[in-house]
Amino acid sequence: MKLSAFITPLTLVIFISIAHPAVIAQTSAAETASVTASPSPTKKVTPTPTAKPKPSPKKKVQLIKPSPSPKWPPVGFKAMGDVYYRTPSTEVMMNVAANNPALSKEIVACKEFACGRIQVAALISCRYWEVTSKVVSPVPNVPKTFQTLGTLRTLAKRTTEKTISTLVLKSAEKYSGFIAVVPTTITCQQDPPTQPIPSSIYLPVVAATP
Repeated sequence: MKLSAFITPLTLVIFISIAHPAVIAQTSAAETASVTASPSPTKKVTPTPTAKPKPSPKKKVQLIKPSPSPKWPPVGFKAMGDVYYRTPSTEVMMNVAANNPALSKEIVACKEFACGRIQVAALISCRYWEVTSKVVSPVPNVPKTFQTLGTLRTLAKRTTEKTISTLVLKSAEKYSGFIAVVPTTITCQQDPPTQPIPSSIYLPVVAATP
């Protein structure tokens, strides 16, 4: 820092009282010029650092694992070409009906009429299902022998591939502990239906005239 920047009026008065007038004039001019010519120091401006925004923490995305494909063929089912079937237990029927109001209604009807039950599935999609059954009862006084009371044709709605459909086979015969509805053919139909779906057609056997 230059000394001239610190000369005060008091210092200048003291100097004048002891110096020769010519010296004083020179000194005063030199000091005045020196003081006048001295540039004020330039202040250095330091830029304020801008705080960088902190990146927000990345959220961990938990991937949902896909459900495993159902086991195929289904446990307990028998195969007949591309078609699979089984006779479900009463417990299985009740479990399926718990989430199926239409099936529940059909099961209630079996308190009045003789019914059978079956579960079907296929490797391919079916436009509709057709199940043909015999309605039979034991022949009185002849062990292990049955007589046919009629035939039942049950048509059920379409399914996609490897989808299990649970069917009630309801006949027009009145309920009896001795009457059974036994499926004989199961068809996964590919042609358009010609009758209402779902529906049941029962044809009783006409007794021969003696």
